[in-house]
Amino acid sequence: MDYKIPAEYELGIPYLDEQHAQLVALTDQAQTLLKDDSTIHKLEQLTEILRGIQDYTVYHFTEEEAFMETFSYSRLDAHKKLHADFIKRLEKINGKLSDISPSTQDAVLEELLGYLRNWLFEHILSADKIMAEESLSFAFEDL
Repeated sequence: MDYKIPAEYELGIPYLDEQHAQLVALTDQAQTLLKDDSTIHKLEQLTEILRGIQDYTVYHFTEEEAFMETFSYSRLDAHKKLHADFIKRLEKINGKLSDISPSTQDAVLEELLGYLRNWLFEHILSADKIMAEESLSFAFEDL
């Protein structure tokens, strides 16, 4: 993977850090499309980007939740709810695509980008960092 997240967002769990980087890279595709003034009708690309984000997010959440289960994470249910809420919000944004027009497509892209950036970075810095710290304490319990 070419994209690397800033060090302060790394959990110290390489495969989860790589997955977070992939989610940020997918988000950057939406940013690139938003800046593209030469494309008048962005619905097809927006649909493809959103589908890619949704698919990868489900994969990532499945992986992350399986990891949390390996050490009986104390906040697993709350963390799963955060994930479920994120997916519901993406579905809500996806629902807006049926009414999109060239005059509204950038507003939908901006909503998607704003939500993704805020949620991803807040989630990584708060919920995921707490989870990673607990996983490390679990790993060292038997030493």
